[in-house]
Amino acid sequence: MIMKIAGLLITGGAIYGGIRADLRAMHERISDVKESAALAHRRLDQLTGVRT
Repeated sequence: MIMKIAGLLITGGAIYGGIRADLRAMHERISDVKESAALAHRRLDQLTGVRT
């Protein structure tokens, strides 16, 4: 019985850790995309002569 509970706790911890790692990676990718979009907008503004 104790082994089953320990196994469930370990499994739950592993799942939780995996979800946290996925969320962290998603946030990093979102930040990278935002930076790329901002750079693209600046380039387009320079090409079209728009001043901000």
